[in-house]
Amino acid sequence: MNGMPRRDFLRLGGMSVLVGATSGCGFFELAPAKAGGTPVGPKGREAPMLAELVSHGELPPVEARLPKNPLVVQPNSRIGNYGGEWHTTILGSADWPWLGRTVGYEDLTRRTVDWTGTIPNLAEEFHYNDDATELTVRLREGLRWSDGVPFTADDIVFALNDVLNDGTLYPNKSADQPTAVKIDDLTARLVFPQPNAQFASYDNLSYQIVNKPLHYLRKFHKKYNPDADELARQEGHGGWMELFDAKAGISNDALYWQNPEMPCMYPWQLKTPLGTSNRVILERNPYYWKVDPEGSQLPYIDRVVFAVLLDEEVMLTRALNGDFNMHMRHFTTQANKPVLAHNRAGGGYRFFDTDPGEMNTCLISLNLTHQDPVKREIFNNKDFRIGLSHAINRPEIIQVVYQGRGEPWQAAPRRQTPFFDERLAKQYTEHDVRLANEHLDRAGYAERDGGGFRLGPDGRRIAFTVAVPGGDRPDMLDSMDLVRRHWRAVGLDVQVDTEDRSLFQWRKENSSHDANVWPGDNGLLDAMFEPRWYLPTNSTESGYAIPWAKWYNSLGGEGEAPPAPVQEQMRLFRALQAAVDVELRYELMRQILRIAADEFLVMGLNLSPAGYGIVANNFHNVPDKIYDSAVYNNPAPTNPEQYFIEDR
Repeated sequence: MNGMPRRDFLRLGGMSVLVGATSGCGFFELAPAKAGGTPVGPKGREAPMLAELVSHGELPPVEARLPKNPLVVQPNSRIGNYGGEWHTTILGSADWPWLGRTVGYEDLTRRTVDWTGTIPNLAEEFHYNDDATELTVRLREGLRWSDGVPFTADDIVFALNDVLNDGTLYPNKSADQPTAVKIDDLTARLVFPQPNAQFASYDNLSYQIVNKPLHYLRKFHKKYNPDADELARQEGHGGWMELFDAKAGISNDALYWQNPEMPCMYPWQLKTPLGTSNRVILERNPYYWKVDPEGSQLPYIDRVVFAVLLDEEVMLTRALNGDFNMHMRHFTTQANKPVLAHNRAGGGYRFFDTDPGEMNTCLISLNLTHQDPVKREIFNNKDFRIGLSHAINRPEIIQVVYQGRGEPWQAAPRRQTPFFDERLAKQYTEHDVRLANEHLDRAGYAERDGGGFRLGPDGRRIAFTVAVPGGDRPDMLDSMDLVRRHWRAVGLDVQVDTEDRSLFQWRKENSSHDANVWPGDNGLLDAMFEPRWYLPTNSTESGYAIPWAKWYNSLGGEGEAPPAPVQEQMRLFRALQAAVDVELRYELMRQILRIAADEFLVMGLNLSPAGYGIVANNFHNVPDKIYDSAVYNNPAPTNPEQYFIEDR
């Protein structure tokens, strides 16, 4: 609760207020609009399109649609006006996370725009017990789904107990997942198997607790409808679970965006679903529960239109034409920035800065849990890893691959965080072939064959392959082509292989790779929530030691026990998750990072440079700088519901 007394509810007097400050994303349409224009007449308490429905008796008055205590959103710049369309884009159906980050982000709690705290959202009040095993939330009175049905504690209990904890729907659910207890119609208690003080500030599960309306989904669930299997057959599905998945999108969030019948709590509701055309269209939710400081119901913008495109070059062309109101993804690369900058006047847009959560352009993970005992022995030798790191000519990579942008950097949080550790970030980054050879000799691999390659403990040439995922990061392949030459110069036979993304992921999760690379995310405050590069906590992404991560997540029931220092990191992280006081969590994270520096499990190349996004000149209330992190869920905490369009 970020420093609040443990037993106190976090309260905001009168009407709850969101502060304004940082994040970014993008929007579009086929026949782009320099949409805008100031509406005629006073703004009023609701959008003209809704006021017209009220006048015809097709919608209750706005006073009856808002909760008793609506959340007041403070504009990032100024109070806006109603109207217009927000145009953006997604890169095919697989880019559905962008829908969630822009038009599908409402949780019980919410990150502040400047990412300094956690504040009420759907929950008007929330508090933990002393050991963070229970989180009690009290909802705003009078909340309604987009179809006008009340949103209550029953919806939370249903989502957690009957959906997310249903072993038939989710056979591989996390052992740390909470259950819910209804206290009254507005109050629910989340009960955790293990302490989880960070759940209110961030959890991948959070958004799924508030997007499963009981009144709509109950007829598809076997517990509530004994005839659900028959209903499923009538609709062409094999059984109730398949039907429920199609309606609720539990196996793939893309399915959620394919069901326009699903009531929601978002600013805009789905009208043209994903997969039915080359656009996804959403229209304002008449029961949205937030207002601006003048008491006018949000959102300001009438509709959001996503162009579904399949090529980043097409996206870039459309952006240059001024087709997108705001975007910070896919085509907003460093390579494209000069052409986008040159065309700003013609395209009618400007830049905003992004503060990347990515702390490294390319992290190299040797498989410390390799199935081959010889490679496992070599990779677990710290002197071997140090030698590899000193052999890398990072200044050359930065100049050749990144046009001189960045600096030598290991797997370490960025300078602007409370977790910056100079030793962790900069150790072993000096390009020194003599020092590299010293460490490789000290590791026990001084002997070489006739070709000058070092011999391993089995007397055979040390040879391994680094896997690079195919896809949208060619810079990693270019970097590793240089690294391969640097490592060959010190006697190591290294190959670089591009792998299909699905094969790359499968081999990583099954610990059947030699080494692989991935961008170094979680370099801001997200380091504390998802520390997978600093200790192995992620059973699918901590590619240097997946079995250690499985051991951690299964409480020792699966995987492989890590060495003592890593187990100490895990103990500290468990303590961090039980710490209600945020300053204590910060200190525990710093201790975890000090051990990470000692162990040096992962090596990096280059500190990722700051990024940028584009925003139309008539599109307002977008901050000048936005955090760019999956944990932050940019641009959602900047409150897209208060973006507005005006020609001046």
